[in-house]
Amino acid sequence: MRRYHSSVRVPIILFAALLAAANVAASDDLAPLSDEFNDASTLSQWKRVYKVEGWDADQLELQNINTTRAGRMVMMPYTSTWFSDYRGELTFKEVQGDFVVTADVEVTSRAGSGPPTSSFSLGGLMVRTPRQITPATWTNGGENYVFLSLGAADRPPSFQFEVKSTTNSVSTPVIEDGAGGRAILQIARIGRFVITLKNVGGVWSVHRRYNRPDFPSILQVGMTTYTDFATCTLFQPFIHNSTVIRSGHPDVIASYDYIHFRRPSVPASLVNADLMSVSDAALLSFLGANVEPAPAGKKRAVRH
Repeated sequence: MRRYHSSVRVPIILFAALLAAANVAASDDLAPLSDEFNDASTLSQWKRVYKVEGWDADQLELQNINTTRAGRMVMMPYTSTWFSDYRGELTFKEVQGDFVVTADVEVTSRAGSGPPTSSFSLGGLMVRTPRQITPATWTNGGENYVFLSLGAADRPPSFQFEVKSTTNSVSTPVIEDGAGGRAILQIARIGRFVITLKNVGGVWSVHRRYNRPDFPSILQVGMTTYTDFATCTLFQPFIHNSTVIRSGHPDVIASYDYIHFRRPSVPASLVNADLMSVSDAALLSFLGANVEPAPAGKKRAVRH
């Protein structure tokens, strides 16, 4: 019998694991939408809401991939926000049907460390109903979305989570304390239900659940960041949405290590179930780590 040294078996096992992961991704029609942010050229594959709707007001002072920080998308907004009829930044891809989107998000002040010092300065994931509008046809009451973000909310400078569901521009935010400036965030859309989850310190939890039967088949799904709500309120929503606001105290940088898109694999016992009432454990049986296994770990270097 031929014997193999252990140093040979380990690479074979690793290769098999990588091949299995690649096969799983290849079988998922949403996987090609994912981005590891290792290639600056993939920025062109993303849409931005201000361009799609023709606002002519870029609310990001900085956005790049694999440039400011190796292997990351970095976003730094001007003063801007998402609330009521205020429309902020959304870098997105269009997704039809059920999905799970997951991103590793890090948020700091503009100084590059510590929590933001300005009110409601956060970054995270967002799912939004597309609007068939231009500035000339814009009306009040048309915003419909859910987001989960990390940063400083109503108690800067401290880390907090903000989750918000907005229906016809009526926003319902919920704020909770955060343990630090980095987390893995996840949003699942399953039928009429939207589930937000987070991983802090290696532990997955269900954050909030929403019943959104109003959401259409196709949603805008991606990354948002916003800052300095107090200054935003000095402007009417239309002016805010159509103007680059260079005043105030913007103070947040959001960076993303990756963003992954997947189809959910719902257990037969939960198909057609009311996901507002099932246990957290039931949701975590197919979401959270079951969609996004713990990464092997890699160090990222800051480019100067």
